[in-house]
Amino acid sequence: MKDNEYMQMAIEAAKQAQWRTWKNPRVGAVIVKADTVLAVGYHHQYGDVHAEIDAYQQVTDKNQLVGATIYVTLEPCAHTGKQPSCASEMLAWVLKRVVVGQIDPNPLVTMHGIERLRKAGVQVDIWRTPVSEVINPAFHYFFTHQLPYVTLKVAQSFNGKINGAPDEATKITTAEVDVDSHRLRAYQQAIVVGSATALIDQPSLAVRNVSTDHQPLRVIIDRRGRLAGTDQVHQPNTLVITENEMFAAQYEQVQYQATVTPQSVRQLLGGLGIQAMLVEGGSELHAAFVAAQAYQTVVVYQTTTVLPNDGLSSFARDAVFASLGNISDVTTIDNTLKITLKPEEQ
Repeated sequence: MKDNEYMQMAIEAAKQAQWRTWKNPRVGAVIVKADTVLAVGYHHQYGDVHAEIDAYQQVTDKNQLVGATIYVTLEPCAHTGKQPSCASEMLAWVLKRVVVGQIDPNPLVTMHGIERLRKAGVQVDIWRTPVSEVINPAFHYFFTHQLPYVTLKVAQSFNGKINGAPDEATKITTAEVDVDSHRLRAYQQAIVVGSATALIDQPSLAVRNVSTDHQPLRVIIDRRGRLAGTDQVHQPNTLVITENEMFAAQYEQVQYQATVTPQSVRQLLGGLGIQAMLVEGGSELHAAFVAAQAYQTVVVYQTTTVLPNDGLSSFARDAVFASLGNISDVTTIDNTLKITLKPEEQ
């Protein structure tokens, strides 16, 4: 039971980082000796010290570390990147035991940190539950499948519409809902929309209203090349994917694909190291990802607003939640239900 309690403390610590670890996983660590918690640490932000080192730095008397146990939600790294190897650093602490929540799926790390500690005589126990996978779904999905973790996001009216009429941008969410939506954006490395959405809404696709050191890549699916000569194609940090070779030849930031599909988009972005992508619309693009079963999560902001029946329906048709997946979470924000769904295989 003590192991459960300490690992849960590490999990809660990891969550404090929110979106700030960017492409790095959120990790928490707890150092314990003789049933006394010496320190609780976590990876605060991308490029900063890792959770184990954050906890270590809080221990004033380093002699207390001799014979102690550290609980860490993800396997300690064994390579040097922006930070030194945690496994190597930990060897100097003369720990008795390391409890690892989950093996790191990144091949740079997988079992290397654990083996380095074990070879030095440290007892390493591996938790048998997906501790870190729950905290870092995109990180684990990416390194397991070499594809981005896809979230579909839609804000719809009470009657399932996303705008008041075709070719019309309609605001239906409140400021508080917008802040929550930008938190969702902050967890992503790419925001994806279709050309119609780009032309009608003129979206910035940037994270606003919340503090972040990183902005996701703006990705626009424009099969026909409708964005040629528009401001949207000239925005910084933008990638346009098209089937129009002449359009692609005009702009460095336009990528040609013979056939653009949800899977080809995922493969392209996965090759760029994108772990998490948010598909924000429009309805035809959402429908394509649903039809291809190329998504891991759906987030629906269901408002009480009623729009005209000639407006566009979400997912290019009346959205039926049961067909999108199982409801995993429901919260209330102002006049809006935030509904999170996951397909059964998740």
